[in-house]
Amino acid sequence: MRRGVVLLLMIVLLTACGSSNKGLSTDDLAIVRVTDEKQIVSYGMSRALAEKVLGEGEEDGNTNFFNYESGIRIFYRDNAVVFIYMGEDSKGVYKTVQGAEINMNQDDLKRIYGKNNFIEHEGIVSAYRYDSINKKYLTDFEVGSEERDKFYEIGFAYKGGEVKGIGLADYKAFADRK
Repeated sequence: MRRGVVLLLMIVLLTACGSSNKGLSTDDLAIVRVTDEKQIVSYGMSRALAEKVLGEGEEDGNTNFFNYESGIRIFYRDNAVVFIYMGEDSKGVYKTVQGAEINMNQDDLKRIYGKNNFIEHEGIVSAYRYDSINKKYLTDFEVGSEERDKFYEIGFAYKGGEVKGIGLADYKAFADRK
């Protein structure tokens, strides 16, 4: 029994600290259904597979995102997921693979993703941004590389101190969707 508790504690600690210590990878750019963690939508997944989890989406002609039930919006490049957005309607339905959810506060996010490498912008937006080429976190919102698809970001939008939107993407997706 005691051995099982120690093992469980180690798994929880490794999971909670994993992303901040090793950097971000495409594995971190994914969401799971709260009631069934086998239902995953992840970066690089084909639209057909994503829609097996999310249902059929409706394209928003202004932003080129596809809108799905439960506040999920997806941007596809070459028919593959490159930007996942969770809005307020996803609360209690989806979370990131690391466990971030709508209505969390910054302290909750820092416990999940780490205190270091947290970029805050005017108290309404924050992010973890990672350069997978040079294997380092970035310290600001500037990305000037031609290889923007190798820069990964988990971003958060706030209102009243709580997360109201979560975005998981490669940085190229920001330019592509305009």
